[in-house]
Amino acid sequence: MVKPSFLATPALALALLAGHGSHAAEPTYPRSADVSTIAGLMSAYYDVVSGPANTPRDVARDKSLHHPDARVYFPNAGGEGDAKVTGMTIEDYHRKSAGLFNEGFYEAEVDRRVEQFGNSVHVWSTYESRATPNGPVIGRGINNLIVLFDGKRYSILAETWSPETKDNPLPPRGSTTGATGIGNGAIPAAR
Repeated sequence: MVKPSFLATPALALALLAGHGSHAAEPTYPRSADVSTIAGLMSAYYDVVSGPANTPRDVARDKSLHHPDARVYFPNAGGEGDAKVTGMTIEDYHRKSAGLFNEGFYEAEVDRRVEQFGNSVHVWSTYESRATPNGPVIGRGINNLIVLFDGKRYSILAETWSPETKDNPLPPRGSTTGATGIGNGAIPAAR
């Protein structure tokens, strides 16, 4: 038996409406906890690149940590001692890092030094990398971030890093030439 079209239309409309709200809400960025303190910014900074093998990273969250014009700079050693640098956007960084992320990659901060003058913030963040959360350390180095505080939130303007090598060992903790002294990123009081 064929149903009259006036009965099929309300049933179809109800079915469509019932399924409309079943999708999970997309996260809203930036998260206040990610950008209201240096500690929150750095926690999110490492969280967005860490994860198990073949798991997409949250590029939208990573972009929300950065200024819209932010750049990532990867230093490469040149042939004659010349330093070379490759600049890229946050999207480029995630595209170029996909192979590493597909193998499983976890990076954690082990030390931090923060210097701030007015709205300008410089963060030296020592890291350790692993293929699994509790696996052996596969790399160490220092991330170097230039951060802006606009009076409401922190935004990464630029970042670069140097991995530890035999010829470039990490400085000892407490050294004035290394990234030491985890700070809270609070705005210092006026004198």
